[in-house]
Amino acid sequence: MSPSETALITQVLISSGFLFGIAYLGNRLSFTNRFVNALVTALIFAVFYAGLAYTVDETVLPPELKEANRQTWLQMIVIAAGLVFVLDLVANFISFSNRFVSALVTAVLFAVLFGAAAIYSSGGIPSAGAPPAAPPLSPQTTP
Repeated sequence: MSPSETALITQVLISSGFLFGIAYLGNRLSFTNRFVNALVTALIFAVFYAGLAYTVDETVLPPELKEANRQTWLQMIVIAAGLVFVLDLVANFISFSNRFVSALVTAVLFAVLFGAAAIYSSGGIPSAGAPPAAPPLSPQTTP
């Protein structure tokens, strides 16, 4: 497995683990209604993500995010919370009989969706066994 594959898988799995914890907490707080459960999970995620976004050191951010204003951060937080709401609602419809299983389904759906999105957005994961690029052709000189 190449280092880029390992890094991508690690990021998705760590994020899925965080979302599992958040979804389980949301399930513990409100497990009576699927919609309310997904809403509570999305709100907890938004608070967690906002806290993380506002406390992270700017030196570790990519250049395109260093200059992002508060409105841009707020839009990213709202979009991410909306996606978590939809994922948790779908997971609640798939498995709502058990808090742990429901949170696990949410984390698995997140891992599959964001893993595929990360691979697609990066143009695929470069493999270690890819054939080397052909050397450039040099122009032939005629005598």
